[in-house]
Amino acid sequence: MGDDRAALAHLLRRTGFGPFPGQVEALNPGGLAAALDGVLAATPPPLPADPVLDGSGGIAPPAWWLQRMRDPAAGLHEKMVWFWHGHFTSSVDKVGSWQMMWNQHLLLRQHALGNFRTMALQMTIDPAMLIYLDGDPSEAIDPNENYSRELQELFTIGVDNVTEPNVKAGAKALAGWEVDWSSATAVFRPYAAISTPVTFLGRSCLRYDDVVNAAVDHPACAPFVAAKVHRYFHGVDPTPARKAELGDLFRSNNMEILPLVTAILRDPSFFDPSLRMNRPRYPVEWASAAFAAIGNTDVGWEQDIVDNMGQLPFSPPNVAGWPSGSKWLAANVAVLRAQVGNSAPVLTAIRNAADPVQAALQQCSIYEVSQHTLDALTNAAASISTAGRRAATLLGLVISSPEMALA
Repeated sequence: MGDDRAALAHLLRRTGFGPFPGQVEALNPGGLAAALDGVLAATPPPLPADPVLDGSGGIAPPAWWLQRMRDPAAGLHEKMVWFWHGHFTSSVDKVGSWQMMWNQHLLLRQHALGNFRTMALQMTIDPAMLIYLDGDPSEAIDPNENYSRELQELFTIGVDNVTEPNVKAGAKALAGWEVDWSSATAVFRPYAAISTPVTFLGRSCLRYDDVVNAAVDHPACAPFVAAKVHRYFHGVDPTPARKAELGDLFRSNNMEILPLVTAILRDPSFFDPSLRMNRPRYPVEWASAAFAAIGNTDVGWEQDIVDNMGQLPFSPPNVAGWPSGSKWLAANVAVLRAQVGNSAPVLTAIRNAADPVQAALQQCSIYEVSQHTLDALTNAAASISTAGRRAATLLGLVISSPEMALA
């Protein structure tokens, strides 16, 4: 039997919110190709009961989502729901309605691996989005330009392809919508909309669907979105040639998301060792794996941890979503990781292991470790005479290690 554990761990880190203890070992006998097939073919399990939206107790949406991320069967679909939450971004802090945010969340779930055009059309008149980007209300006589701008800059074609005349024209054709708060729905008011088409991205547009279709059909859209999905999974931008190739594939598949994701994950470069652990884990990724590794099911504490790290679900910092990069390796985040590590319990599998250092690393699905980290763990193990204390300390150190902080 080959040993694909490092590559399998990479696959599960990038396509889910683990790996979770034992998951890599269970997949290793079948090999990497079979594991990738399984990831792509998996059907997510039914959702648990809805969160409480009125603040009357029970589990609130952020904790509900963190709990869902901890389900090993949620897999790739869940990872793409998180991706789209950072792409078509809204925040409850501005929207002010959990019901509308939850409805938007269900929309993202419905289309996470479905059709990009359909999702963009529905998101454009989604009540939470209308509020978040100031389309509630927007009248043709003086239309708000925020959504027209972000639809182009962030959601479809990229800032380099945006002009002020198109922003203004798009805003006019998008006008006429407002939110009915009593029903949490969007309502179109013809008297507030334009009656004569405008020219937007070279096309005649009268209503929101004309605007969205013009943006999605623009030559820049498919490669722009494809490159962003590539970056999400590979941790690096595609080459210009690969970006164009993925854009062509996305467009030829009528903007269906699953074929695009499949091509990105089946690219042999995805498993290149240089791409493993080449970016920081997002707080929600780290917390999901870390809490599972220590066997802690306190989702309220997990919510506090990711909130203090700066990544509370449903509360992105701005319309661009959460940033990537070294922000997630800052000292304050490291302190919080250590706080979780300090709560590591005594696990029998580590306490009784012939090599407790390797057992602690395996508990966290880490199969590639620097000599510096390995020396620190080995020295710690040698300095502690009590088996139970040694086991808990080693697990806590791995939870706090640089390798655990990387995806």
